[in-house]
Amino acid sequence: MKVVDKSKWAPKSFFSIQELSAELDTIEAAHQAGTLTTDGGWTVGQNLEHCGKFIGFSLDGFGPDMKLPLLFRILGKLVFKRMAKNPKGQMKPGIKLPDSENPLLPANKVSFEDGMALIRSQVTRIENGEQMLHDSPLLGSMTNELWTLVHLNHCRMHFGYFGYE
Repeated sequence: MKVVDKSKWAPKSFFSIQELSAELDTIEAAHQAGTLTTDGGWTVGQNLEHCGKFIGFSLDGFGPDMKLPLLFRILGKLVFKRMAKNPKGQMKPGIKLPDSENPLLPANKVSFEDGMALIRSQVTRIENGEQMLHDSPLLGSMTNELWTLVHLNHCRMHFGYFGYE
């Protein structure tokens, strides 16, 4: 993984699933034009796959291997869940996920096309009315509306390393 230059990070501005879908169109057009760049530690394909996987877990469930230690769950419910409820909130980059077989991490090599296909398929599921109702390993019980805020915020953070405007 390359060194991340956080000074090049600028969060994007989209606040609905429809706006996220339009942002994906913009990213895809920039890729096709050869103008898409990233200053983050992951490739664009890896970022898209990671965001798509996270959305998928909220739709399909996280599984028992995603259980976090009690202290993290308490902090998640008391601190992070309150922050997640802010519709205009912005995650900051810098949280490093543990490397030990973490299903949220992207594969070492992910093509742009594969990453885009995964996130688009998950966004389509939401647009078609599927509900994200599974508990979060960090935040606990979740509503579809809260999951939507979390995913939009998460995507804005990751896409903040992309250059395509």
